[in-house]
Amino acid sequence: MERRKHIRYHVEYAGSFSGEKIRANNVILDLSLSGCRARSKIMVAEGDVLGVLIDVPRFEAPLHVDLAEIRWAQGQEFGMEFIRMAPGHQERLRDLIQKTEAERTS
Repeated sequence: MERRKHIRYHVEYAGSFSGEKIRANNVILDLSLSGCRARSKIMVAEGDVLGVLIDVPRFEAPLHVDLAEIRWAQGQEFGMEFIRMAPGHQERLRDLIQKTEAERTS
């Protein structure tokens, strides 16, 4: 069984992604420091690379992932690994994960 590097947290954030040939809305279902699980009506395939925006209600602007790679896809759900993010967005994601963890443990 594969062990994950980071804990995933269940969330429901609106988002969108775009790639060379696709652009679509999605729902982020699980989120970690290194990736997420999402659902979309547009089918993606393992190995696709995308840019991702995640609309977090408590943030003024969406989190931006410059480059994410689809690691698995099953029906309308898929998992992405975050490959490249600007340092400011990485810090915002870290803060979000810490706050989410604190809310879940209190």
